[in-house]
Amino acid sequence: MRERSAWWLAAVLLWPLLCRAADVDLPELGVRLGSLPEGAAAPQVSAEPGGYEAVTHAGAASLSIFREDQPAPAGSDVADPHYRATLDHKYKSIESKEQGAPTALADHSAWTVVDMQHASGTTHYTCLTYVIVDQHLYRLLVTAESSQGRPAEFDSLVVAMSGVKFEPVQRVPQAAAGSNKHG
Repeated sequence: MRERSAWWLAAVLLWPLLCRAADVDLPELGVRLGSLPEGAAAPQVSAEPGGYEAVTHAGAASLSIFREDQPAPAGSDVADPHYRATLDHKYKSIESKEQGAPTALADHSAWTVVDMQHASGTTHYTCLTYVIVDQHLYRLLVTAESSQGRPAEFDSLVVAMSGVKFEPVQRVPQAAAGSNKHG
């Protein structure tokens, strides 16, 4: 009986480690996310004008990661308010020119803005990070809306975003992808 109790105790104590969600690879963006929060949808990756985007949802919150295909202009620095102003205009996002703070994301210099806006009984929560990796701009965005306070899923996706790792981009060439459809 004692052996069985010890086995169950070990199983209960080790279960969180055994059940840790696997990393989520997004090779088209060159990104690996640590475990997403429980209940988060698998990220959907799509080719967008100017780059690739991955989007996932968890409850009332969503996480979007966009990687520009074109290299950032020479000398671009996310710490430069003028460069961020051009990004804010381009992406029609919250104003990061005067807001936010320098941060680091996977050992790369980044700029992060956390914002909340009240409107018509709801609050819109935003966490926006710009980072340049291997000469390409990444825009990481977590958003949520709620009338009941900041959703826990928002915080969970911010934690997942902050655990991102960057890897070489791996994409299936269009010609090969097209030939697989007919072959």
